[in-house]
Amino acid sequence: MDAERWDRIQRLFHRALDQPAGERHAFVNAECGNDPALSADVLALLDEDARGGSLLDRDMAQVARGMLDAAIPPSVAERAFGPYRVSAVLGEGGMGVVYLGRRVDLGSVAAIKLLRDAWLSPARLERFQSEQRMLAQLNHPAIARLYDADTLPDGTPWFAMEYVDGVALTSYCAQHASTMHERLELFRLVCEAVQHAHRHAIIHRDLKPSNILVTAEGVVKLLDFGIAKQIEELDPAAHTRTGLRFMTPAYAAPEQLRGNQPGTYTDVYALGVVLYELLTGRLPFDVTNRTPGEVERMITEEEPERPSIAARGMAEPTHGAPMAAVSKGSWADLDVLCLTAMHKDPQRRYRTVDALIRDVDHYLGSEALEARGDSTPYRVRKFAGRHWRPLAAAAASLTALAVLVAFYTLRLTAARNSALAEAARTQRLEQFTLDLFQGGSEDVAPAESLRVITLVDRGAREARALDADPAVQADLYETLGSIYQNLGKLAPADSLLSMALAKRQRLYGKDSRAVAHTMMALGLLRADQARFKEAEQLVRDGLAMSRRHLPESHADEIKGT
Repeated sequence: MDAERWDRIQRLFHRALDQPAGERHAFVNAECGNDPALSADVLALLDEDARGGSLLDRDMAQVARGMLDAAIPPSVAERAFGPYRVSAVLGEGGMGVVYLGRRVDLGSVAAIKLLRDAWLSPARLERFQSEQRMLAQLNHPAIARLYDADTLPDGTPWFAMEYVDGVALTSYCAQHASTMHERLELFRLVCEAVQHAHRHAIIHRDLKPSNILVTAEGVVKLLDFGIAKQIEELDPAAHTRTGLRFMTPAYAAPEQLRGNQPGTYTDVYALGVVLYELLTGRLPFDVTNRTPGEVERMITEEEPERPSIAARGMAEPTHGAPMAAVSKGSWADLDVLCLTAMHKDPQRRYRTVDALIRDVDHYLGSEALEARGDSTPYRVRKFAGRHWRPLAAAAASLTALAVLVAFYTLRLTAARNSALAEAARTQRLEQFTLDLFQGGSEDVAPAESLRVITLVDRGAREARALDADPAVQADLYETLGSIYQNLGKLAPADSLLSMALAKRQRLYGKDSRAVAHTMMALGLLRADQARFKEAEQLVRDGLAMSRRHLPESHADEIKGT
């Protein structure tokens, strides 16, 4: 067969794989036209590739028990797989064979995976080589390691990986009657292994208990990256050619069954199914004796029974789940933990395996879970998402109304407080003036010979005693200072006006209407003192400050000051 014809066969083979299963033969016959030999070659590849239900996708330890005595072909027994020599058959399927290999020099063992008839299906060869690349990137104690890889002289590829002598996760828990705490500890180790793969941008896509073995010592090992994918390599066409035919439907996420793009959230769903089985002893959906269409409808449309209810309906000896040891409140948390991981909407699952691990830790530590079940707040958020435009308009109107009410309430409150403060100051000044002219006693009238200067001096002394009311004290300082100025007593006037300015700056800040008024009063005093340059500067600064704080309606008052 020449290279051009082989290329054409491969192109037709891959195009046929993209067609629905029932239409592939008709598609090939139509494309091949009057070339029955070409049609036969392509159909042979399709028939061979359809044998995807390989024993390699099952628990190697379980398969080994029934096949340890199987005969090893002489051609294989005589071959060397690197430093290994085969000693038993572990598994066999349409894609290849797994042997138990033993190193003669070290006595160690490994599982040797051999792809047979690689020339029949380039797609299978690519999957086999992809599995090698995936395992080569992963180095985690809970993931079976890749030891070696090579090809036989005839070009047949093989690789040697860590041999795990263990049983499926669910079987181990049932056999050891593991407590709920022990089951979750083992499950957490599985999550850590998947998390490690995700950190290397690898999704497993076929997580299930038979791919999660536990040794007699309780060591967890994640196996079978046969259909794993690098995230950046994912594309809808590749997913159609591989994932839909090789995944295990009972553990497949709804998006996998629909043929949509998988992601890390796909492994999160499968972990949720594994957890469900650990908690209840059964799968969330019974897919036995179901057609592919029925399986897809069940998993994509029906809701699984809550684990707490499913576990209650199973007989204790059948599944070994420790129902009696789990309280009602703990089951409520386990329901949330499991069903959040299994949510049909990827956006509402745990967004990462990290998030799932955190909630497992919260449960084991008797802490509140981060995840919450469907609730009224969630339904409100969904309603808001559907009607966001009218709700946004209503919210904007209510916000504007609330802002206006708050604004005018604050203004009214400020005006009331200002009026009350002004009234209190006026009353205090009136009382001060009355006391001044009565000589400090309401029963004694002022002397007829009392001079103005004497009254002002007494007022200055009284004002200095008003430290408890600095606002009134500042007002009095300015008033009395102006009186001293009018009486020609410039020295005491300077002292009082300077103290008034300092008081008001401390009370109202250096830029305020009250400070401006005192600055202009002090400026006029400086003019009387023949300190004209300083007087001009004080008056100019005071007028500028007043213009900043007085409304436009006071323009005439400013000009006339």
